[in-house]
Amino acid sequence: MLHGWLQAANMLRSGEISKEEYDRWRYYYPKYDKSQIWGKVPSQEISDHMVRAFKNRLKEA
Repeated sequence: MLHGWLQAANMLRSGEISKEEYDRWRYYYPKYDKSQIWGKVPSQEISDHMVRAFKNRLKEA
């Protein structure tokens, strides 16, 4: 997480991004953070359903 902030600050210092772009990045962090890969996690309900389904399959085998 800190790497993303350092990367954005360095891009601002080097002129790769403007102050406005940097402000947008930091105000909406982590929406515009491209230094990390964000994934979606299934809901607890779906996760519980999958666990029950796999447990049933193991019992049948």
